[in-house]
Amino acid sequence: MIPLIRLPRRLVTLLPVVLLSTLLASALTVSVWPGPPDATGIATAVAACVASVSSVLVWRISTPLPSAAERAPYRRLSIALGVGSVGVAVSLLVGEGARVGVITGTGVVMVALFAVAMMRLPHDVVTPAARLRRTLDGLFIAGCVLFSVWVAVATSAPVGFVTGNVPVTAMISCAAGMCGVGIVAMIRAAAHRRRYLLLVTSLTIMAMAHVGVVVAVASPQPERARLVMIVVWAVGCLIAAGVACLAQRHPGPAAAVPMPRVDSAMSIVPAVTASVATVYHGFVNGSLGVDAVVLAMIVVWVLSARQVLARKDVRRSVEKLAERESYFRSIITGSSDITTVLDGNRRVRWQAASTTWRLRPESTMGMPFTELVHPDDAAAVDRKLIELLKSEPGSRIRVDARIRHRDGKWRDTESAVTDQRNVKHVRGLVVHTRDVTDRRGLERELAKLAYTDTLTSLSNRRALLRTLHSDVAGGSMPCSLLAIDLDGFKNVNDTQGHDIGDAVLVEVARRLAESLRPTDVAARLGGDEFAILLWCSPHQSYEIAERLLETLSHPYPIGPATVYLSASIGVAACGTATDVETLLRNADLALRSAKQSGKNRIETFDARFERRVRRKTTLEQELRGAIDRGELSLVYQPVFSLPERRIVGAEALMRWQHHTLGAVSPAEFIPIMEEAALSTSVTSWTLRMVAERLATWRDLGLSTWVSINLSVRQLHSPLFATNLAQALIERGVPPARLVVEVTEHDVAQDMDVLVAQLGALRGAGVRIALDDFGAGYSSLGQLHRLPVDILKLDRDLVAGSDHGAAPLADVVARLGERLGLAVIAEGVETQAQLDVVEQSGCGMVQGYYFARPMSVDQIDAALRRQAAPVSPLAIES
Repeated sequence: MIPLIRLPRRLVTLLPVVLLSTLLASALTVSVWPGPPDATGIATAVAACVASVSSVLVWRISTPLPSAAERAPYRRLSIALGVGSVGVAVSLLVGEGARVGVITGTGVVMVALFAVAMMRLPHDVVTPAARLRRTLDGLFIAGCVLFSVWVAVATSAPVGFVTGNVPVTAMISCAAGMCGVGIVAMIRAAAHRRRYLLLVTSLTIMAMAHVGVVVAVASPQPERARLVMIVVWAVGCLIAAGVACLAQRHPGPAAAVPMPRVDSAMSIVPAVTASVATVYHGFVNGSLGVDAVVLAMIVVWVLSARQVLARKDVRRSVEKLAERESYFRSIITGSSDITTVLDGNRRVRWQAASTTWRLRPESTMGMPFTELVHPDDAAAVDRKLIELLKSEPGSRIRVDARIRHRDGKWRDTESAVTDQRNVKHVRGLVVHTRDVTDRRGLERELAKLAYTDTLTSLSNRRALLRTLHSDVAGGSMPCSLLAIDLDGFKNVNDTQGHDIGDAVLVEVARRLAESLRPTDVAARLGGDEFAILLWCSPHQSYEIAERLLETLSHPYPIGPATVYLSASIGVAACGTATDVETLLRNADLALRSAKQSGKNRIETFDARFERRVRRKTTLEQELRGAIDRGELSLVYQPVFSLPERRIVGAEALMRWQHHTLGAVSPAEFIPIMEEAALSTSVTSWTLRMVAERLATWRDLGLSTWVSINLSVRQLHSPLFATNLAQALIERGVPPARLVVEVTEHDVAQDMDVLVAQLGALRGAGVRIALDDFGAGYSSLGQLHRLPVDILKLDRDLVAGSDHGAAPLADVVARLGERLGLAVIAEGVETQAQLDVVEQSGCGMVQGYYFARPMSVDQIDAALRRQAAPVSPLAIES
């Protein structure tokens, strides 16, 4: 075979030029033909042109193919047609003696390329050895057919015809070989067999037509016969091009059905035909001629070469089979599994012993498989095997059973049983048995660990949930669930170490276990949280809880140290819940209520507390999107100057109008906002709104200031100072127009840090007010240290003026005057309170007597109604 795999790019470029030259040469030949051109010459020139066109068409067919491997076969066909066209065209230019050689040589090359193309079609994945076997099988078929035909026609052909017509013989032999190779490739194709059939048919027609041309040129034939052969050859070129196009576009199914019987027949039938022809020739003509003997020897040589390859294939297959058998035996004998084959009666037919463990008895052949397993497991195993035998072949089950080891001990085993009765060489049930004793022991140990707390040996959360789901859910017995939490246990870990803390937990578990009945379930949920399931009425549960509370409050002597703890207990009756999750939540809610009520106490589940918790949770969730939904707003309660009674400032108060909950009180949602760590974003939004309002008032020529209330947590935020400065700078608001209020209660916490933060704000120009002064831990030392500008008199002192508390308001007002601080009286709601405030000398007042909190539009309108400008106040000095 010609090893033509890839064509150089230069040859690809020159191929159209060569074919065009062929056309021109054919035309030139006709034009320079001596004398008037005859019909044969014209037909030959036209045939060369047709072959050239066919070559170009086949080349174009291969162009759209994506890869070079797919284009290569079709381009070999194109080159073969091109070679044929060149040979036919050249035959017109040479003499009669050389014409036969040129046509024959190009025909041999063309047929060889045809054969290579059929052996290397795309998507035909075969090895070089397989291609060689196909070639030899094709040559054998071709040789037998040639021999049979030659012997059959030897009676009518002269014996020296072969030796005198070497070109004809060579062409016939090559064509026959190509046809034989093509037929074998078609039969053994694993994919796209239709493509092989089309190509073999068309190329066979082309090869036979070329044989006819060689015969017509090599032997004296009538002009008409030569003309017919040339026309047939040209038509064959076109058919080859068309069929190549069909083969490329319609290759047939991707998966071809194997044809082993046809393959065998194609090897036997030609040999039988050759034998019959030989016998026939012997009876009719006697001995064979030299040419027939030579042809027979060639066939024998081909057959011998094929037998050598077959012997090598057989030897290679035997070696592979031996290797696989050795590999299989080594795996089976070295495996920790025991492999057993059972017959249809569930008796042992074959067994491969394991290297790690052996059965007892050792000889198990013919025994029922159920006699090998534990008597308690035999019935279940036999039932599963019977069900497997009744199912479809190929089914698989898993069998867990105890099997006796050679040492007499029962081992936990796991067997995978596969029904292989449909497998020819098995015809039974294949059982792979594995010793899982260690694994099962580990699983039992892990199961114990999975449901036991490793520190206290009590049940854990998983075990408690399993008990609740299995015994409580849907049950009718009265029961209660206790949730217990140790008060102050975190301080024990922090101050005395985790070793002491673990020892305390172990002692708590011991006291709980000793105080409970055997039917009760005590569990440690994690950390210092415990739960107890009591099978009794709610009244008895509360009594047990009281006893446990007293028991847990006793001192804990741990080594040289003594730990003192208390406990909080929440009690939830099982009747308060419809499922396990709700029961656990009710107990947690009761425990939470005990914690919030002061600890070291017992609380039972209360639906009202649950509603409060649900309300708080809902408000916390809804607060996270309140700003984006536009539900938060600011109202402004004016601050009036005395005695002018003009608005000099306002306190910004937050309001929340929820789309479904309605108006939510600030006293309810502001603590939730602080706990949920939402104060940073809300404070940033408040600063932007206040700065925007101050900028609007500045544009109207108003010098009114605004105060905002801040907690210590908000002041501690690292982004507060940045957000404040950014809000004021973006809108061009003087810092003195903003007043930051902190409550007197917050001042008592983190005094040093708070003084530094307030000092930084005051240094930036922002004014500081001490809110609710007189209600908390008031002291002159705090006033001396705090950088404040305003004292806001607590509303209780103002409201108390109706009952004789006026001297206190007077003391605070004079104190502020001595310290150079402005004083604002809050909560003025009556004329009597106003008289007391005026008599005490307070410069500003705030309360419902003058105005309630106003919306933005209302306070803007109130400021516009003030006729005269406001004189500067002390807080702006």
